[in-house]
Amino acid sequence: MINVEEWFMIRDLARQGLSITDIAYRMGCDRKTVRKYLAYLDQPRYTARAPQESKLDPFKSYVQQRLDQGVFNCEVLYRELCQRGYDGKSTILRDYVRPRRQAARQQACVRFETPPGQQGQVDWGSFGSLWYEGRKRRLYCFALTLGYSRALYAEFTVSSGMMAFLRCHINAFSELGGVPEHLLHDNQKTVVHSHDPGGAHLWNARYLDFADHYGFVPRLCRPYRAQTKGKVESGIKYIRRNFWPSCPDVNGLDTLNEALRYWLADVANVRVHGTTHEVPRVRLTREPLRPMSVAPYDLSMVSTRRSSKDGFISYSGNRYSVPSGHALSQLTVRETPEGRLEVYAGLECVARHDLASSRHQSIVDPAHFEALWQAFKERSDPDQILLAGPRLGREVSEPQVEVRSLELYEALARGDA
Repeated sequence: MINVEEWFMIRDLARQGLSITDIAYRMGCDRKTVRKYLAYLDQPRYTARAPQESKLDPFKSYVQQRLDQGVFNCEVLYRELCQRGYDGKSTILRDYVRPRRQAARQQACVRFETPPGQQGQVDWGSFGSLWYEGRKRRLYCFALTLGYSRALYAEFTVSSGMMAFLRCHINAFSELGGVPEHLLHDNQKTVVHSHDPGGAHLWNARYLDFADHYGFVPRLCRPYRAQTKGKVESGIKYIRRNFWPSCPDVNGLDTLNEALRYWLADVANVRVHGTTHEVPRVRLTREPLRPMSVAPYDLSMVSTRRSSKDGFISYSGNRYSVPSGHALSQLTVRETPEGRLEVYAGLECVARHDLASSRHQSIVDPAHFEALWQAFKERSDPDQILLAGPRLGREVSEPQVEVRSLELYEALARGDA
């Protein structure tokens, strides 16, 4: 197929007297093509081909529904379509989503401002890793930004688990001077477990209890729509671009957080904000935050464990001893914010340990096995060797071998015996 300009060139060369062979040579096409288009008296017009059916056609309505919800991740969409019976390739899906993703990026959005004291936005940022307590740990940054004043609180941690998450909230409330009416979060496991197809949320019960304790309402932003909490997203970017390149050499988590506190007080919260054109610390004085008048929230993590027959429980990748009398028992485990592990049988605390700094360790209190060792000593045979350690096991006796004379074996060889 040739375009209109090439058709005119063929016609012009023919008028100049060139043969079909010469025209085909100059145009770089076949002679049959030249002969075909010389036969056209008028400019050739092309009709669009009818679109071919695609395996994606039956699923386009569902894909469009998910795109309207802000889900543009093709891996997520492809996985969901396969669960619904789609047997095509992901390439078709990506070709369909690509122009719609670009169009969505070009859409204008409205900046949403909240009244004083109404909203705070919470998010995590990842900042590589550092050595902590003898091993390499991932480094996270917790950030809370107040919607009206843009006052920012941030803290580095080596965990994004529930205890660290709640502790950072408490530190932020204390530093900012109170609690906003509601907090906007991403869809993380420490806040919400899952979403059902109807749009309802299965909230994390521990976080709801924490929110009730301090009197704020947790809210979720739309999945895959980060601009819903754009204020704290901008705060994370600000930390990454302004503080992180000039922060001192990281000698430890405490040193890093101390430098971050100075930066927040001397730079972040005293600058003229680019959107409000006011100083966040000044606007913070006009935020009617709820004071923290209640007792501090108990951050201890409580769970249950069943002890093994050798007197250990497993917790966070390590083994901790319990008294031998509580082997094969259902026990309550309490991890305290001070880094202690307490084990309870009913209301009685039967064991206390310092949390291990690494994984795959066995933490043993020798007092837990004294009664068992004493019982072994009282009943053991002096002629036997008892093999036992922190993993207490069965008695293993040294095999008794009969001592025989060599003359017996010589008699057996001669056949006399």
